Amino acid sequence: MKKLLFVGASSLALLAAAPAMAQNNESTVTQTGTTGTATVDQTGSNGKSTITQGGDGNSAKLVQGGDFSRSEIVQDNGTGSSDDDNSAEVTQQGNDQFSRIVQINDFSAATVKQAGTGNDSRVTQSGDLDNANVDQDGTDNDSRITQSGNLNNAAVLQEGNRNISTLTQSSGLNQAIVNQQGGDANESRLVQTGVGANVANVLQTGDDNLSDIIQGGAGNGVGSTAAAGIVQESTGNDAIIRQAGGLRSAFIKQEEANNNFASINQGEDVSSNQTAEIRQAGFQNRGTITQRGFFENAEILQSGDKNIATIYQGGGTGFGHDALVDQSGNDNLAEIAQRGEDQTASVDQSGDGNEAEVDQGRDRLSGIAGLFDANFGENQTASISQGGNDNTASTIQRGENQSATIEQVGSRNTGAAGFLFGAQIVQGGNDGRNNQATIRQISDENSALTTQMGSTMASLVVQEGWLNQSTVDQDGSGHTANVSQGGNSNLSELVQTGTGNTANVTQNSHFNESYINQAGNGNVATVIQGN
Repeated sequence: MKKLLFVGASSLALLAAAPAMAQNNESTVTQTGTTGTATVDQTGSNGKSTITQGGDGNSAKLVQGGDFSRSEIVQDNGTGSSDDDNSAEVTQQGNDQFSRIVQINDFSAATVKQAGTGNDSRVTQSGDLDNANVDQDGTDNDSRITQSGNLNNAAVLQEGNRNISTLTQSSGLNQAIVNQQGGDANESRLVQTGVGANVANVLQTGDDNLSDIIQGGAGNGVGSTAAAGIVQESTGNDAIIRQAGGLRSAFIKQEEANNNFASINQGEDVSSNQTAEIRQAGFQNRGTITQRGFFENAEILQSGDKNIATIYQGGGTGFGHDALVDQSGNDNLAEIAQRGEDQTASVDQSGDGNEAEVDQGRDRLSGIAGLFDANFGENQTASISQGGNDNTASTIQRGENQSATIEQVGSRNTGAAGFLFGAQIVQGGNDGRNNQATIRQISDENSALTTQMGSTMASLVVQEGWLNQSTVDQDGSGHTANVSQGGNSNLSELVQTGTGNTANVTQNSHFNESYINQAGNGNVATVIQGN
């Protein structure tokens, strides 16, 4: 065993003086500053240590056991100034470890602990008051930490084999935690830039997972220092998060199953106050959230297999949107696009092979014209719920203060000839206001289309039989339409223009047809066919 304490001494000379004690270890200490402290304790064999200190008040400590490990500590920027009061501590057990710490500014601290075989850790600190901690236990793990801003904190824990972590902090006051425990071949990429004060916490306990985070702006969070913001507990999952602007929150959890993909993009430097969450527990699901406006909330929950969910919120000046997609079946597709202001949308699909599309509002005009743009869409609500199989549904909303609801618990409601979807509601145009529409289909192979282009209108379509078709076309104001088809193979076509018309259609037997066209004002029409 060899235990050496060097303070301004030539390590080569002392090593040469004690050849009988050697275990083929090599230690080199070079100190050109003042009041520096370097401690080297090598108990293994074929170890190599290099410590280079300049500046004032730097501290370096190495404990090296096992065989064929290497450690390099550099606390010297070569200028004779601004490389003071740093501390570095390295503990290496096991074999074939490599650690490099470079500190070339002031008041930074780095700690590296390595056990197992063939681990690699590199820490570079060129800012002030940065702190880095690396703990590796396993085989062939790789960690890279680069801190060029000030007052950053970074921690990397790797337990397992062939895990990779790359962490870069180029702004200030950032907090980053990467925890890769119990799994193999995971990779984490984390970049914190922009103004600073961002937080990211990654937990990967499965195998072959990828986490990729870039945080710009200020005050953004992927989790907190106490709780992870990306959690991947199964195999072959990808999680990608991009944050710019400020005060944004993102969370991704992928567990219990494999090969899922989740992406959250909270871009645009001028926007802020967004929340996005994706949770996936099935196989081969894809969830994507894109947020561009202000004060927006989006959530995707997928517990089935091979589902796809996409949420787009914002436009550069949009705000106040709320979107939820919950898919617990298999092979479902859900898309929500929200523009304008204060839109709310939800899609719930618990069957298999369903498709749902929600389109709300439009982007404001850009530039000065946007200040006078009043028809971009706002305060609208859309809800699609599909509990059967192989259904399709769509809502399109322009205008203001409108509500659209579609419920399908039957199957194969996909749209007959002349219908793009099994159920579709189109509301507004630019001037639509205060409309309400509901389509409820609780049997199979039905088709329904409701179009509302005026204001203060209501439509309710309920189809409980099979192979029914309903179209409701309302233009004008103050209309009410009610269609109920409880039999099979019925047809209802209803057109309302003018003002204040009311139409009621009830078809409870089979193979009936009803046609209503109301073009005046204050008319009432009632059709009842079957018992």
